Amino acid sequence: MTTADDAQQDVRELIRSIHEDRQAAKLKEKRESWTRYVSLQIVLLAVATAIGSLKAGSFGSKVMLSQTQASDTWAFYQAKSIKRHIAELATRTAATPENNARAGEDVVRYQKEEADVQAHARSLEAARDAAARHGPPLGFAIASLQIAIALASVCLITKRKPLWAASATLGAIGIGYLIYGLYFVG
Repeated sequence: MTTADDAQQDVRELIRSIHEDRQAAKLKEKRESWTRYVSLQIVLLAVATAIGSLKAGSFGSKVMLSQTQASDTWAFYQAKSIKRHIAELATRTAATPENNARAGEDVVRYQKEEADVQAHARSLEAARDAAARHGPPLGFAIASLQIAIALASVCLITKRKPLWAASATLGAIGIGYLIYGLYFVG
């Protein structure tokens, strides 16, 4: 009977060991359940960073396009100005009153066209400047969000809750700047 008692004792010991392991695993899972929230935070911060990067790129493209269009418009303005100066010279040197009158009409027309082209160039520059104002807050938001993601990742590796708090704070600041840069920059 000692062999049967020994076998029974071994089975009981095995069951107790399995039970203790399961209890320890449950306690560990309960202690580290907060890491799921950190992982979720990382995903949300990554999505916010992606949105910020896309919008920052869009505003950057608008800046470059408006600048190019404004430069082209100013070149067109200069061409109109040169034509007006030529027409003014023609009024001074016109041999006949008829040619003088036609050149005078050209001067008036070119002055009006210059004013229209100048107004268009200034509106393109205003659009460029408006799009450019979004850049600094979006850049700060993206940098803050990226650092927050890095801190949260280190938090998962080291299991240090203070890093999670720092990451959440920096992430909130980044999201605040993202919202400001997208909707409140005037």
